[in-house]
Amino acid sequence: MDLFAYPVSLVMKFWHWALSFVVDPNSGVAWVGSVILLVVTVRLLLMRSMWRQQYSMRKMAQLGPKMKELQLKYSGRKSPEDRQEQAQEMQAMYSDAGVNPLAGCLPLLVQIPVFIGLYHVLLNFSPPGKSIEEAQTMTNGAFGPEQVSSFLNAEVFGVPLASYIRMPQEVMDSLHPGLERADILMLAVPLFVLAGIATFINMWNSFRRQKAAKLAEKEAIAEVEAEARAGGPVVDGEVLEIDGESVTSSIDDGADGRGDGRDRDSDRDSDRADGTPGTPSKAGAAGAGAGAGGAGGAGASGADKPQDFQSIAESMTESMNQSMKIMMYLFPVFPIVGAYFFNFPIAIGLYWLTNNVWTAVQSHFFMEKLEKELPMKGHEGLPPSAFM
Repeated sequence: MDLFAYPVSLVMKFWHWALSFVVDPNSGVAWVGSVILLVVTVRLLLMRSMWRQQYSMRKMAQLGPKMKELQLKYSGRKSPEDRQEQAQEMQAMYSDAGVNPLAGCLPLLVQIPVFIGLYHVLLNFSPPGKSIEEAQTMTNGAFGPEQVSSFLNAEVFGVPLASYIRMPQEVMDSLHPGLERADILMLAVPLFVLAGIATFINMWNSFRRQKAAKLAEKEAIAEVEAEARAGGPVVDGEVLEIDGESVTSSIDDGADGRGDGRDRDSDRDSDRADGTPGTPSKAGAAGAGAGAGGAGGAGASGADKPQDFQSIAESMTESMNQSMKIMMYLFPVFPIVGAYFFNFPIAIGLYWLTNNVWTAVQSHFFMEKLEKELPMKGHEGLPPSAFM
């Protein structure tokens, strides 16, 4: 645990020392400021990684339709060589777009140890089983006995930063004579409730945007599938081009004498027979051929397996969305539960609230920057608010 606690305490000690030139080093303002500036330091160090995470997720969203085209390209090719080639093309697509699918892991992996380290440091200012007098003679990470004593005497609104809701009465008396549990509750309850509300708002916004992004991505992929079935680009349900030839120019050529109205009527009839109303005959034939090929492959080599795999992937995605929805309601309760059952000190509540406020503000500015650099419009994939 010291592996996490010492770096955190070192950053806090630096900011406490820096603030001592401006305010009384033994005041609550100096110690509250050191906790807030700890958040600022960590989040500034993570800002580049967070930006790369959001940038990569937006780029991956843009690649959704292209990924579907790649899947369709290899849908009937099952040999190991084909699978390797598909993986190489996919990796090249990621590389060309500057996308790292694992970019979103680093910020979370860094923030968890920081929180654990901060919890360990703040709790050890007044270790369980030790009196306040004993704690004042001990070290805590990078803090010497003098800084430990200073923190224990620091207050905000008359409540010690080291206090927690279930602090024993004798410890409260030695920490701050005359301190009552009601005084701690008056500060701790609103603080941790606000921290929980801020957590919920951030998670709700993230869930809402990802849900909208997923829906838009599905629509873009459905358009790619429609184009593959029709044999050409589809806009508003109409085929614009088949095998490189404009549908409009074909019709005009027919009107000029290279075809007659009966041919076009027969095309439409054949389209209806193929089950693709309003689509030219080539598209109908292409769709029929694709259907026959798929049926033959299913009987001979299991060509329906990609569809089964896609169904499994969609089920897993849906399961992850449900899990995230559950976490959206559980995580905001954690600071409140932790304040009572895990003896979160007042200073932890300040850290939690400040961290969530930073997240909300940073998301807003990242969103504006992303919309300028990677606008999401039309069938490119996602709405501007996606993944933030």
